[in-house]
Amino acid sequence: MLYFLVILLAIILGILIGTIKGKKFDISCIGIEKMWLVLLAFGIQTITRIFSMKGLSFLVKYSWITQGVVFVLLFIALWYNRKHFGLWIIALGASLNALVMMVNGGRMPVSIEKLENVNMPEFIELLKSGADNKHVVMSELTKLNFLADIFYLPGFLGKGAYVFSVGDYVVAVGLFIFVFGMINGSYKETCEM
Repeated sequence: MLYFLVILLAIILGILIGTIKGKKFDISCIGIEKMWLVLLAFGIQTITRIFSMKGLSFLVKYSWITQGVVFVLLFIALWYNRKHFGLWIIALGASLNALVMMVNGGRMPVSIEKLENVNMPEFIELLKSGADNKHVVMSELTKLNFLADIFYLPGFLGKGAYVFSVGDYVVAVGLFIFVFGMINGSYKETCEM
């Protein structure tokens, strides 16, 4: 939800500012290399998560391998697109998330107390059952809890949304800068740069 809101805001503001400046939007000018790596990473993460929730417990046990592969694919894609400043910020946030996940066996610790604030009883039960290969209940045994999922969006934005980490917020800032730059830079007068 956080990333969706940030991307939507960046697109709306990018188009609005371009329109105010009297430029014509041209989606063909958006230049992102190796996008298939990002899609593959999210595909692997989604498929393994679905199967782990269906009872394939070995995916939970070896989630550090899955998450490691996902982060490697994402960082390769970021490297190919390193000319975009927003991606450097995304890489910083992703690195914070990767760090806390790798020291916790490939899973992100999540605060149950914060999940209760956003009214997600099904996710709480999933976490407590240990069937989620991407998340684990935060406790005194988990490491780097200050970098874990301990924040949530207030008010109506937070209802039904997950909790977030410091890394997620850094990624969100980078996403805004990146998407806004892509949209704002994809007008005919500037896309040949």
